[in-house]
Amino acid sequence: MADLRFENKNNQKKEVSVSVTGVVSTSATMNDTLFTLPEASLVTRAYAVVITPSGTATDTVDIKVGSTVVGDEVVVGVAGVQEGTQAKAYFATGGSVTVVAGADAPDAAGRIKIVVEYIETELSEGTYTD
Repeated sequence: MADLRFENKNNQKKEVSVSVTGVVSTSATMNDTLFTLPEASLVTRAYAVVITPSGTATDTVDIKVGSTVVGDEVVVGVAGVQEGTQAKAYFATGGSVTVVAGADAPDAAGRIKIVVEYIETELSEGTYTD
């Protein structure tokens, strides 16, 4: 049996990264690019902080990396932290993070912040686990 503890990046500690947008306005046609996810990233969570709710309690948005939805049908019609259906996914080449109108498209009244939590799998913080 091989001891691989210090081979490649084994035993190197990683950090969780979090990207939070400024305030984004909702709309029925929203399709906004928010930031670029680094390559070799594992998205663990994506959600919205609803500051001002959109028109109805059922209004939603989707949070995507490229064409992959990582936060599905996130409610933006109710104030607070809203998650929708989460989908953890690995993005070898990274990608553009966007927020788009969901199945029940929001109106222009909503104000939200989008939060994406991810791990850059090739980036180490400098210490080792032993």
